[in-house]
Amino acid sequence: MPIGGFTRQRKHLVGKQTSYGSNTAATRQLPYRGPIVVQPTRTLPDVDMGSFDPILPSFNGPKEVSANWTGKADYDSLPLLWGMFLKGGVTPTGGGAAKTWTFQASSLTADDFDYVTDEFGDDQTTDVVVAGGGVIDSLELSFGEDLSAWDVNAQVIYARAHYNATGFTGGITPDTTPAWLYGGDTEVYLDTVYSSIGTTKLTDAVHAAGFSGNNNLDRKRFANGSNTRFQLAGVGRGERVGEIKLTLAKTTATIAMAQRLDDEPVVTEFLELRTTSPEIITGATPFSQSIRVPVELIDRADGEMGGNSTIELTYRVKYDANLGYAYRVVVVCAATA
Repeated sequence: MPIGGFTRQRKHLVGKQTSYGSNTAATRQLPYRGPIVVQPTRTLPDVDMGSFDPILPSFNGPKEVSANWTGKADYDSLPLLWGMFLKGGVTPTGGGAAKTWTFQASSLTADDFDYVTDEFGDDQTTDVVVAGGGVIDSLELSFGEDLSAWDVNAQVIYARAHYNATGFTGGITPDTTPAWLYGGDTEVYLDTVYSSIGTTKLTDAVHAAGFSGNNNLDRKRFANGSNTRFQLAGVGRGERVGEIKLTLAKTTATIAMAQRLDDEPVVTEFLELRTTSPEIITGATPFSQSIRVPVELIDRADGEMGGNSTIELTYRVKYDANLGYAYRVVVVCAATA
């Protein structure tokens, strides 16, 4: 018989938690790869024991539990990602099959996150890693010059983990017909007036684009007795850093965009990445995602694509008092939770 433990049998099953401290059963399978990594901290005592080799046992320290989810972006998984990264507790609107999820993050107060329990393993179901309190520390969503499905790269940190010998939560089947988010369905808008955000489209100019963000989360542990020991009691928000990167053909409009690096004072612009699928959820409502952010241009690089020069612009996300937000993401999909 073949040796067990097949990488092609690996999977992530997740369930959204009702509280940070309590694991929950899985409700869905994610279309990503990347194992849960459990890093124990075992340290030898630095003492004199009359031996060249260790005599005393190591002592334990906190476990660091993390995962790097990678894959392609499908619309129905986006609300989970944004809830874990940007703002939790969002309830979708819409009475039919099409649900609208709006993630408008607070800048002047602290939003909570959505947290998940993550079950990871393969065909050896007596060796399933169960990690709880999962939240996204950094997130990248982007597409390249082939305009294919957007890439997902999410760095997840967890509060705790254990090995489960009884296997996965049963009855979970994957979505075998996901609606992919395509670069070819994406439009980019850049405006200089906040009330006109999403108005001025960059036409025949955008080769590639992407969003990246880092929460710089602070891990919190407290001495509460052996029932919790080293596990995280929570995470503290740090300085949220977000960027939008655009790879552009040289046009009159994009050259003018790049030359705004000379502006003094630095001006705030208003950018939207809008993706609308030709695939309909129900009636006339398609799958879609809109990322709206106020930004400042912070860097320009010159590249090439085929026989043509390109301009690579990096924008930093900032809070704008007129808009009242730094991040507003709206996803229309079929996911209800």
